[in-house]
Amino acid sequence: MLSLLIYFGAIGRAQDITTANPVSGPAAETSAAQPAAEVPATLPTRQKPFYKKVFSLQALYSTVPSAIVQQWHDWPDEWGTRRIGFEKRVASLYGQFVIGSILEDGVKAVHAEDTRYTRLSHGNFFQRTGHAVVHTFLATNPRGRLTPAYSLLANSYGSWAIATLWSPREYRTPASIAEWGTAGMGATVSTNVIREFWPDIKGLFHRSK
Repeated sequence: MLSLLIYFGAIGRAQDITTANPVSGPAAETSAAQPAAEVPATLPTRQKPFYKKVFSLQALYSTVPSAIVQQWHDWPDEWGTRRIGFEKRVASLYGQFVIGSILEDGVKAVHAEDTRYTRLSHGNFFQRTGHAVVHTFLATNPRGRLTPAYSLLANSYGSWAIATLWSPREYRTPASIAEWGTAGMGATVSTNVIREFWPDIKGLFHRSK
């Protein structure tokens, strides 16, 4: 079931693939070649504001599909399979989404990070997949340099740690926080892999028409 939740989490985060990707390829290389003095002192403002994020399609995709999977597998079984159980699962997942967004934006306010994924767009499958994995854990600071993506780690691990407050007692353990926080980062890795290859896949469909 963990793999299914990672899969649906990736779908939820990948719903804004087109708008979330900064420019890649030659245009990006030209931009990166500019003198450091021309780099803006602040991060780009294209990242979605918090109040829009929590009432977006991303919020819907990040909660309902996973709640359906949990309902199907009766997880956690303490909540049962009746309608009230499904409502608890949706509320729990939405609460995690909101809390994770608050934590992520809070960390970014202190440690300026641009966590939007930039495609490699060239190289073989393993190079591009490796790029997607590594750059899940790295962000860009206002000077254009790479820095650890603390905000995404806070989102994944912090949101689950807080969610244990209303989860069954058996999940209120450091091991559970580590397991499900890692699952959250796994969903982000899957999202970035999709972002890396989706334009190529979409191009194949266009050429086949």
